Amino acid sequence: MSAPSFGGYGLQDTRDSVVVERVSKTFPKQFGYVTWLKHRGRPPRKTVISDISFRVAPGELLGLLGANGAGKSTTLRMLAGLVVPDCGSIIINGVDGREQPLTMRRHLGLCTSEERAFYFRLTARENLEYFGALAGLRGRELGRCILDVIELVDLGADIDTRFDYFSSGMRQRLAVARALLADPAVLLLDEPTRAVDPIHAQAIRTFVRDELVGRRGKTVILATNLLDEAWELCDRIAVLRAGALAAIGAPAELNRTIDTGRNYVIVVDRVDESLLERTRAVPGLLELRMTDEPGGVALRVALDAHPRTLTHLLQAVSANGISVASVRPRDPRPAEVFAEVIGAGVHAR
Repeated sequence: MSAPSFGGYGLQDTRDSVVVERVSKTFPKQFGYVTWLKHRGRPPRKTVISDISFRVAPGELLGLLGANGAGKSTTLRMLAGLVVPDCGSIIINGVDGREQPLTMRRHLGLCTSEERAFYFRLTARENLEYFGALAGLRGRELGRCILDVIELVDLGADIDTRFDYFSSGMRQRLAVARALLADPAVLLLDEPTRAVDPIHAQAIRTFVRDELVGRRGKTVILATNLLDEAWELCDRIAVLRAGALAAIGAPAELNRTIDTGRNYVIVVDRVDESLLERTRAVPGLLELRMTDEPGGVALRVALDAHPRTLTHLLQAVSANGISVASVRPRDPRPAEVFAEVIGAGVHAR
C-alpha cells in the first residue's frame, strides 16, 4: 500500500533532484559460516526498507522522521550510494545510482554522526584536505574551499587542531563542513545538530535553511529525531514506520491529521491576577497555560464540549480593559502528529 501523500505532490516531474522509486532493502538476520551452512547459503533476511517512493524538488528541504530502527539511516546510505538497494531505483540529478554510482556520488554531500569517518591524529585542515582530494579538489581551489566551509561552521580558530582534541559538537560541525566541501547540489544530513550545543545547533539550522536552501538553492534531505527541528525547517516531512513510508507532506498538512478538539490560543495584551481568577472560574475550562508571544501573552486553553464555554471564557478574559488580539484553534504539537502517523496513539493535551 502506498503512503499517504498530502498536497497533491505527484511523481511525474522528471526535473526533481532526488527520485526514489519502489526501493526495498533487506539484511541477513544472522552472519557466519554456521548460519550459511544451516540455511544452504540462503540465511533468513530482515526487511529494513519496504517499497518506498518519493521525490524531492530542487531547492527543497525534506525531513526524514521515524522511530529508532524505522530505516532513516539506511535510506540515507542508499541515497548516498553506500548501500545498494535490493530493488527499485535511485536517481540523483538525473544520474541513476545503479548504472553510474560514482558519477551520482559527485552530486552528493553526506553528513553523518559517525566520528570514525575522520582520522583522529590529523588536524581539521588535514582531514578536509584528504576528503577534498578524494572529491577531486586540488591546489588553491581545495585551500579556498576548506577556508570557506570552516568559516561557515565557525571552526576557523581550530582548523589546525587535531581531531581527537575536538568536542562532540565540534566534530559534528566538522562533518557538516566536509559534506559542503565539494559544493554538492544535494545534501544528505543525518542528525547534523546531534551533540551540538544549543547556540551552534541553532546556527546550523539557520545556515541550512537560509543559506544552503534559501540562497544557494541546495536540495537537502534531513534525517532527525528532533520533531520541533523538522517542523521548523522542512518544506515537507516524510515519516517512516517499520521501513515503510507512512506519510509525506508539508508540516501544516500533517498537522491536519490531528483533531485538536476544543483547544484554543487566545492572545491578550497583558495578564494580571484578576484575569487569571476570572478565567479559572469559567465552568468547562479544562486546562490553562500561558506563553509569551510578540505583542502579548498567549493563553492556551482546553475546553469542554459545551458550545457556550468559549463565549463565557472570552467574556471573562476581556473584562477590566484587557484587549484580546486574536483567537485561534491550537495547532497540534509535532509529537502528537508524529504519534498519530506512526500509530503510537499518544495524544497529549
